[in-house]
Amino acid sequence: MKINGFKINGFGKLKDKQIDLKDGINIIYGENESGKSSILKFISAMFYGASKNKNGKDISDFDRYKPWVSEEFSGKIDYTLDNGENFEVYREFKKKNPVIYNQQKEDISKTFTIDKTKGIDFFLEQTGIDEETFYSTMVTEQEGIKLSKSSQNSIIQKISNLVSTGDDNISYKKSLDKINKSQNEEVGTERTSQRPINLIQNKINKLMEQKEELELYKDSIYDNSAQREDLKQEQKEEENKKEFLKELKIKMEETRIKNAEINFSKNLENDYNQKIEELNRKISNDKLVENDEKISLKNYYIAITICIIAFIVLMIVNPLKIANSIALIPIIFIIYKISKDKKKSISDITNREESTYKIINEIDVLKQSKEEQKSVADEKEEKLKQELEEQRKELISKYMNYVNIGYIQEFLGKNYDDILKEIDLKENRINAIRFKLQTMENASRDINTKLDNLSEIEEKLQDAEAEKDELLSLNNSYNIAKECLERAYNQVKENISPKFTRNLCDIISKISNNRYSNVILNDNEGLNVELQNGSYVPASRLSVGTIDQMYLSLRLSALEEISTEVMPIILDEAFAYFDDERLRSMLKYIRTNFEDNQIIIFTCSNREVKALENLKIEYNLINLEK
Repeated sequence: MKINGFKINGFGKLKDKQIDLKDGINIIYGENESGKSSILKFISAMFYGASKNKNGKDISDFDRYKPWVSEEFSGKIDYTLDNGENFEVYREFKKKNPVIYNQQKEDISKTFTIDKTKGIDFFLEQTGIDEETFYSTMVTEQEGIKLSKSSQNSIIQKISNLVSTGDDNISYKKSLDKINKSQNEEVGTERTSQRPINLIQNKINKLMEQKEELELYKDSIYDNSAQREDLKQEQKEEENKKEFLKELKIKMEETRIKNAEINFSKNLENDYNQKIEELNRKISNDKLVENDEKISLKNYYIAITICIIAFIVLMIVNPLKIANSIALIPIIFIIYKISKDKKKSISDITNREESTYKIINEIDVLKQSKEEQKSVADEKEEKLKQELEEQRKELISKYMNYVNIGYIQEFLGKNYDDILKEIDLKENRINAIRFKLQTMENASRDINTKLDNLSEIEEKLQDAEAEKDELLSLNNSYNIAKECLERAYNQVKENISPKFTRNLCDIISKISNNRYSNVILNDNEGLNVELQNGSYVPASRLSVGTIDQMYLSLRLSALEEISTEVMPIILDEAFAYFDDERLRSMLKYIRTNFEDNQIIIFTCSNREVKALENLKIEYNLINLEK
């Protein structure tokens, strides 16, 4: 694949920038802050888009490279695949998807797979290279190969990783250790005690114990329920009896009122009789007095007669004597007194006769009222008897389906006080049943709470068992991952490692002028280099510059493995820490071993140009300062 050129409409501080590239080596020259890094990022953004995610950075690429002085945030890139197909990609970075044109300038965007998150992943389809691989292989930045004594062991490890696994960031041993560590931390083993698999198993055991204990309450809830139903039935029966008794009590109270009215009427009849008797006695007494007065009046007449006779006799015997005149005085007084008493007696007799007449009339009225009252009382009594019989039938009819008929008939014959006592007994029994039901209800609630806990425990147990299954599944995944890793490692050792080892040997031989010709990598001792005398020394004994060159060369040689396309090599200030001799050696090595690859070198110095001219290697210079 070759990048023919690109046009930057607006990207970061770059605006209206057209850059054309050629086959072979291209030098993009510019002072610091001239936009070299922006151009490199523009190339990858054209292929993969400018992400709005920070991905651990302070600011996302999208926000970082928004145009400084232009609203136009877009560009176009032109490239040709190894099969000769030419493509142009136009992208507005504010939109998710670019527009892809073929050689005839037809829009073929819809022919590529569209990822919901990333959009059209056309470059991955064409080359098999994702953005991460793009930066880890095709692009080598200054910080990517910068090497100091303190980081020497790290770069040697990267070389070992590259030779043994095909990726400088992957170490089989470290990967296996990480898997084992993760497996131990996330799952655990039978020998661990505080790992997830142990904790969940302990939880399952504890929940099983609680479940077995609570299941004993299941029978209790059934027994409790049956007893409560019996008590509720008894309570209902007792309440029905109580209702019957209360209604009977009300009927009796109504009857008592009516009886009181009847008794009142009967008492009035007695009162009438007493009054009549009293009036009759008064008449009798008045007759006796009248008789006495008549006798007294008769006696008065006799006495007057005697006085008159006596006076006449005296007058006859001694008519001239004064004594006769004196004797006349008492006679006159007696006659006067008798006359006066007679008048009074006659008046009293007349008054008593009138009174007696009135009393007789009153007696007649009382007798008539007594008869009327008796009739009313008899009528009320007869009516009450009929009502009592109807009430009896009504109560039997109303309660015969709810209260035992024998009980009804029994208490229909009881008196009022017996009814009151029975009502009290029923209320006491009902209260006792309610208390017992409440007690059983509380016990049932407690049991139900425990059974609810049982349901909760069963759910927790299911969750715990599911969690255990997930852990076992995860553990199985870890075991599969380790098996796959081991198989992959063995395949790499059989197929890729020999190739990388040969490359590494060839590289170290060339860059060391045949001082070192053989490199050995083993799992125990790491990377060793064979000296000219046949002895082996650790790679860490080599000079920093040699290790630096070896790593860059080996990393570049990995390009053959990542894609079917011959991909461009992009070097951003990659030789800043090389001396002139190593720079010439590395440029010569790149030109010789990667003559089919397009090389793009970003630099802020003229060292690369001088080295290429010294080596008589052609190059294409793009000066950003012009």
